[in-house]
Order: sequence, then C-alpha cells, then structure tokens
Amino acid sequence: MSDLERPWGIGGEGSEALWFHLTEVLAGEPRRLNTIVAEELSATERLRVVETLVPLIFALPLRSYPAELRAIRAGARLNLSMRHLEPRGAARPGAHVGAPLRGRPAADYVGYLPAALTGALTEYLRHVLCWPEGRKTVVVVVSSGGRRRRVRVSLLAHDRGVVVRFLERLPSPLD
Repeated sequence: MSDLERPWGIGGEGSEALWFHLTEVLAGEPRRLNTIVAEELSATERLRVVETLVPLIFALPLRSYPAELRAIRAGARLNLSMRHLEPRGAARPGAHVGAPLRGRPAADYVGYLPAALTGALTEYLRHVLCWPEGRKTVVVVVSSGGRRRRVRVSLLAHDRGVVVRFLERLPSPLD
C-alpha cells in the first residue's frame, strides 16, 4: 500500500496486513467482522484500530455543531449515530440548549464499528482524555483543523457505548 493509499493515521508496514484483513471482511457480515476482531486480534491491535478511528469519529460532528454523537452497542455492532441539537441562544419557546431540532429525525445513522472494539474504545478515551477511573462523564476541549469545541463524553453503563455531546464552540487560538 502506498502512502497515498494508506488510511489516515496508519503507519508502518506491520499495520498493513491488519488493515487489509479488516477491510476485506468489512464488506461481509457484521458478526463475522466482530468475531475476527474479538478472537483474532490482540488487545494491542484492537487499541491500534481504535486510536486510528477515534480522531475521525470525533471530527464528524465538529462541522455540524451543535450535535451529539452516540456509539451504542447492539449485538455485533457498535452503531454510530448523530443528532443535531438546538443551538445556544435559540429563540424557540420552551427549547433548551441541547434539545433535538424540531422537524428533524431523532438521529442520523453514521456507520458502525465491531462491538468487540467497545472495551478498547473506552480504554483509549480514558487514557487520552486523562479520565479518572470510576467517573462516567468528563468535559474536555477537542480541536480539529482549528475548530475547538467543549465536549462532554459519557460512558454508558455496562460497557454499552459512549455518548459525545458537543457543548459549545470555543475561539481558535489562531484568531
């Protein structure tokens, strides 16, 4: 795989076989992909997959602020969905910041990851966000391409998934 073809964030020759194998299975049944991730990948390989995908997942709602991104485990899938929220200062009577927009579907399906990555996702987020053990929610600032947002990241009970709510835009340090 040339540098132009290599998926973003993937480095080194050792990762190519892993990504080739996962990409090959991706077109197939989600259960098979989940089984391969759970049984054939080491914990280190699962973490490598997650650390590559998390920046891309967090970048999804940065452009369509305010939004809430959910990664919810359902069988063999960790379903990703995004819903657009009421902007700060909205004049709709009775609305509050973070309410779903009127007339829009509750959530838009974005895609899925194998459910076997749920534990690695939680571990990675705890490490990168310096998240104390035992806490279920943390508020942090994320940045991508000069766009900075304060977000609340919540871990769902029983390792069911993660909810990321983009709370507010922050000025760019370049402004």
